[in-house]
Amino acid sequence: MKKLVLFLTVIMVMAFSSICMAADGGDLNKEQKVADTFIAALTSDNVNYDKVSANLSEGLKTKLNEKDFVGLKNDIKTKMGDLNQERFFSFERLQPNGQQDKLTYIASFTNEKMVAMVFVFDKDTKLVDFGLLTMKPQTEQTNAEANTTQQAQ
Repeated sequence: MKKLVLFLTVIMVMAFSSICMAADGGDLNKEQKVADTFIAALTSDNVNYDKVSANLSEGLKTKLNEKDFVGLKNDIKTKMGDLNQERFFSFERLQPNGQQDKLTYIASFTNEKMVAMVFVFDKDTKLVDFGLLTMKPQTEQTNAEANTTQQAQ
């Protein structure tokens, strides 16, 4: 009898904890779809600005109109090249009360081997900010300079 009660207790705890762990799953799925659409719009001609702007916050819509979006798309094409691949990297709640979320993707382009694509969303899963950060590997010379600087201090 004790084993049966213990077994049922363990099952209930596991079921309850799995529900709690998946609490952000809906937000994450929605935000990933928005980010995927935005990436597709920036790197291909298959997605137009109207589809992207439906997921932008009002503040970002005023900063990033269709003309600016096309300019950004052209800059990415000329400076970074074609998109080789992108992979989801992380999901973070930025504020404890759940007002903003941050999604990070790691991408590879023909001219830039590693680019972090960061997307910030509000509580309504509208995109409020984004950034593309190129990441360069630290070279041997840079490592030697950093060690020399640290030893001098």
